[in-house]
Amino acid sequence: MANIENKPDYYIGNIPIHGRLVLAPMDGLSDATFRRITRQLGSAYSVSEFINTLDFAYSKVYQRKRLFYHEEERPFVAQILDNDAGRMAENAAYIEERFKPDMIDVNLGCPARTVAGRGAGSACMKNPELVKQIFEQVCKAVSIPVTVKIRLGWDDNSMNYLEIASIAVERGAKAVAMHARTTKMAFGKTVRWEHIGILKRAMPVPVIGNGSVTTVAEAKRMFEETGCDAVMIGRAAKANPWLFSWRDREEVPMEEVFYLAKYQLRQMLEINPENAIMPFRKYLKAYLEPYNLPREEMKRLLTCSDAESLVELIDAVHQRLKAETES
Repeated sequence: MANIENKPDYYIGNIPIHGRLVLAPMDGLSDATFRRITRQLGSAYSVSEFINTLDFAYSKVYQRKRLFYHEEERPFVAQILDNDAGRMAENAAYIEERFKPDMIDVNLGCPARTVAGRGAGSACMKNPELVKQIFEQVCKAVSIPVTVKIRLGWDDNSMNYLEIASIAVERGAKAVAMHARTTKMAFGKTVRWEHIGILKRAMPVPVIGNGSVTTVAEAKRMFEETGCDAVMIGRAAKANPWLFSWRDREEVPMEEVFYLAKYQLRQMLEINPENAIMPFRKYLKAYLEPYNLPREEMKRLLTCSDAESLVELIDAVHQRLKAETES
């Protein structure tokens, strides 16, 4: 699947995209450090955690946290959500001017109760008129490409993804990413990739498929079955960011796993030395779960609150596992 000529795989508006696997935006997971790591491993571009424009105007700390990114993450996409078209357009313009992202993404796909429950995220898909207003105003407010992330619809009786995608594209959206479940399906076992293929055949812009891709084989199968331009990988990336270099987790040497864990911790400490260890724990647990560590050993790792001591513990676990492997 590699692009050996280094030509863009596709364009989003005027932005050339190199690579066909992309890290999905995930609240609490796709922070700047993890995005940087996945870009280094091959993710095609970076998308911020969602930016709630209702909160955005009132907190400079929120702005800096959500919109901090490394230059090497470019193309960098700032994702916004809200249920107020004017507020979204106003903040999109401010984000473009102040933070200089390469694109703006409109989140119409988040199913979380705290988001959809107030009429934002995937709940917007129930209101096509609101979607029209959002894209008319946001696309006019910025000079960079605008994209959209959607779901199939609210439930089985309102699968209106073709209508919503068409509304967005007709008003200027340059790409559509779709999670192949309805809001009511949340993140259940059933996923309907066939609708990604239907969307791809209907859209004049790139289509990015999303939903339950956890292995290299599944990524290849989504491409083959749907014809999508790129595959967006979400929850599976937490345990295996090496997916973006087309490797399943069992192919990754132990040394590389432990090196990346320590590298990620150092990077997170550089950004936020006072509060890096707690958010790091969820990644560390995911990286180490395949090794079936004794409960007490995992507990020591996940309760350690001193960075130097944590690195020592990580090294000790690595050396123990390495010795067991070699014996």
